[in-house]
Amino acid sequence: MANMNFPTIWRKLIFECVGTATTSVLVNGCPTEEFPIERGLRQGDPLSPFLFLLAAEGFNVLMNVVVGAQMFKGYGVGHVGDVRLTHLQFLDDTIIIGEKSWQNVRTMRAVLLLFADISGLKVNFNKSMLTGVNIYVSWLSEAALVMNCRRGTIPFMYLGLAIGGDSWKFAFWKLVVDRIVSRLSSWNHQFLSFGGRLVLLKAVLSSLPVYFLSFFKAPAGIISSIESI
Repeated sequence: MANMNFPTIWRKLIFECVGTATTSVLVNGCPTEEFPIERGLRQGDPLSPFLFLLAAEGFNVLMNVVVGAQMFKGYGVGHVGDVRLTHLQFLDDTIIIGEKSWQNVRTMRAVLLLFADISGLKVNFNKSMLTGVNIYVSWLSEAALVMNCRRGTIPFMYLGLAIGGDSWKFAFWKLVVDRIVSRLSSWNHQFLSFGGRLVLLKAVLSSLPVYFLSFFKAPAGIISSIESI
């Protein structure tokens, strides 16, 4: 935080909040005596997301270092590839983007292990996956074995969106349609007036496809299916 130019007083206040926290345990409905927390923040602490972002910034620094040392080559975007994408971060979700090479694979694993040692945030390789575009399955399987993670397929879910899918196909929108159908099936057993149904439709069902529609243009057939449902 000092390297990020956070003021000294602010840093002291944060560490005071983290270091002086206490908690107790309910035993048969009765709380025990309070004891200090010695392994980080309490669950649900409002400071947790902000401090996690500061820790996750270390991964961004490591990636910039290996890219600057030409140990990792990102994917070029544009007609001449002048913009290089190497990684995208959103809270604890991270995508590393690079060209097909064994050097990139080894560098990715080294950066993740080094980040885990420095920050104490252990990377769950069992939940991670390595996905390739126009890459032979045999090479991708060997690379996933080196990374000690699963081999992914396209499309894959990231932040609730199907990445790499064809938005003009019905299968791409199946998740949205299934959510609407499942939500309606639970309402069928409730005695709702016409006004109550209208409120639920406007407040709940209309918001379900908005997230997808903010990124992708839905075919006319999908719109008709949602309206008929």
